[in-house]
Amino acid sequence: MTTQNTLSAQLKDYQNGFKQNASQDVVEVMGQATEALANSGIVDNSLKVGDTAPDFELPDPTGKSVKLSELLKNGPVEIKFYRGQRCHYSN
Repeated sequence: MTTQNTLSAQLKDYQNGFKQNASQDVVEVMGQATEALANSGIVDNSLKVGDTAPDFELPDPTGKSVKLSELLKNGPVEIKFYRGQRCHYSN
């Protein structure tokens, strides 16, 4: 089994668990938000595998400003967008 299949299976399991444990109202709101996002065209405007990200500068977890181009000098960079403790998907 590949990592992608494993991740897909894990996400599906998480989604099923969420649907079983959350209230129907929450499940419906999350479903509507997911559908709206899918229909927004965001995928068409997103970077694809192999694309080069534009250079940017953001604070790291300690508040220090870091620039993508500087980090890339040390090797590959992984970028994670974390929405915080309130987000079930991020956690």
